[in-house]
Amino acid sequence: MQQIVQVMKKYNFSEYETLVYTTLLEIGNLSGYETSKRSGVPRSKVYNVLESLLKKGLVIVTKTDPKLYQALSAQEFLEKLKKDALTDIDYLELELGRIKEKEEEEMLWKLDGYENVQNKAYHLICDANESLYVQIWEEELTDELIAVLTDAEKRLNEFVLILFSKNHHYELPFKRYYCHGFEAAKLEDFGSRWLNIVKDTKEVVFGTIRDSKTDVDVLWTKNKSMISLSKEYVKHDAYTLKIINQLPEPLKAEYGNAFEKIRDIY
Repeated sequence: MQQIVQVMKKYNFSEYETLVYTTLLEIGNLSGYETSKRSGVPRSKVYNVLESLLKKGLVIVTKTDPKLYQALSAQEFLEKLKKDALTDIDYLELELGRIKEKEEEEMLWKLDGYENVQNKAYHLICDANESLYVQIWEEELTDELIAVLTDAEKRLNEFVLILFSKNHHYELPFKRYYCHGFEAAKLEDFGSRWLNIVKDTKEVVFGTIRDSKTDVDVLWTKNKSMISLSKEYVKHDAYTLKIINQLPEPLKAEYGNAFEKIRDIY
């Protein structure tokens, strides 16, 4: 019930309103006194709550004495909620679309929290019209991200994804991606996972993510230098992995079975 209360609050329904509505939905045909008793909402407040729900169209009432209250069916309520939400979204899409956004190319903006990082990643992938360059770890690949990446690969000519997995789980439902294979060494270098998404060479999300997902240091920017550097990072990985995939034996003979000697650059 608490989860329902929290969701309903997002749509401007108080906790008392939710308790009364769900009580009437489950039991129905209750007087104000009975509604208070069954829902746990104080008698001193229940009639104001019922009046509010009547105005919102979630409750109907008889003309009997005492009055009896009945909840709108869940199906009707959800249909109404969807209709109202879509109407509001259509309005905002029209009105906000008329506002010319200020272009900001230099500042680096920190994304606060893992959920906001995931949301920004989702938006960039969905919004890509020309190109998408991605470095991502298995842990960040939710079903939603996999779905929009699959769609992006179909519509974009420039699509490159480097997949990292500590356990070498490299299965994705599309073709244009490279399995990194050297995750242990990269974790030693970075100290954590990271995310790198470059959209249309116009904006980038880049930063580190710790195992707990509560410690993230990820930024979003339209800074051209940062975008160029991040894009080249993905392309460099793709070039290297393509060579390794095509010429594994000569490279192993030269650099070792795990290509460990290639890291001797000092």
